[in-house]
Amino acid sequence: MPNHGTPVPAPWPAPPQPWPGCAHCAELDARRAVARDEYDRSGETDCNILLRRHVREVHS
Repeated sequence: MPNHGTPVPAPWPAPPQPWPGCAHCAELDARRAVARDEYDRSGETDCNILLRRHVREVHS
């Protein structure tokens, strides 16, 4: 089996994860899932931004 070397990291960060037990995080996560299912990449990105901001401002 050929050796392909060190894996290259993705050029974008992983999507933010909702904080367990937080209703606002759960709502944003659900909205993001709907956007993803509808192939609405703009909506999905908006939810990622809002979730990342919320986690940083409220849970950090």
